[in-house]
Amino acid sequence: MERIAKLKDSYKKLKEDFNLLSDEPMKNHTSIKVGGPADLFAMPETNGEFINLITFSSKNNIPLTIIGDGTNLLIKDNGIRGLVISTSKLNQEIKTTKIDSNSFKVTAGVGTKLSTLCKYVMKNNFQGFEFAIGIPGTIGGAVIMNAGTPDGSISKFVDSIKIVTNQGEVKTLKKNDLKFSYRKLNNKGIIIEVSLFFKKGKSIEIKYLFEKNLNYKKTTQPLSSNSAGCIFKNPGSGYPAGKLIDMAGLKGEKIGDAMISNKHANFIVNLGNAKCEDILQLKELIKKKVLNLYSVELQTEIIIKSE
Repeated sequence: MERIAKLKDSYKKLKEDFNLLSDEPMKNHTSIKVGGPADLFAMPETNGEFINLITFSSKNNIPLTIIGDGTNLLIKDNGIRGLVISTSKLNQEIKTTKIDSNSFKVTAGVGTKLSTLCKYVMKNNFQGFEFAIGIPGTIGGAVIMNAGTPDGSISKFVDSIKIVTNQGEVKTLKKNDLKFSYRKLNNKGIIIEVSLFFKKGKSIEIKYLFEKNLNYKKTTQPLSSNSAGCIFKNPGSGYPAGKLIDMAGLKGEKIGDAMISNKHANFIVNLGNAKCEDILQLKELIKKKVLNLYSVELQTEIIIKSE
């Protein structure tokens, strides 16, 4: 009881000091439009405010969840206890530092939208990043998930990241310090800034590839629907997850208002009023059927959060 009382006092002080929202519906902050309430919710606009929220939460043992634009994220219907911080307003000006005549370092805040960064890269004729067009979310989330496609991944371009510890200490981790794997960054720490390494290319070729990749994704993925992106990771060999789900005849399968997309079977879309439980049941149905038919155990790619 004493611990609960202290936690309530900490919640009250946190809300007063930082002007936070209480019982904020997380469906308003996720791309699939699903999720119960967060006890407290913040959208800091400066790194200083962000760091203060992190250190206060740590010092007072308040559970802390960091999100970006809420893509690749599924929050359960009972919501999230403690404080949720959205980094979507930590998107200060993108900066470029010239290394030599053909090499450049591009630095962006953790909340910078990946789509904004893609436009910046294309405008400045930096090559190789064309695969990233159409991937939703922020650069911070993209680094944490090592976002990518068969044509490339974020880890190839990361030069360094700036992180903050729970004690408020800011550190810079260089590429050699980072441990990337498939759809994952294994290092600890909360990202506040990302620096990427680029080389110049030919403008006409870069613009062509950006447009080609975006058109392909618009044709093959439900980009205009409410979804959390790909539900499952692609297996290490054989058919990709979407192909396996399609072969299993599951396109269009529904539970409540959650449906397996008819455009790309590795997407579950919210038709309007889906619950998290509907999506989780549909996810399990997919896993069982693909395992039974093809002896492939699909691994979840999206992050699932609950109290």
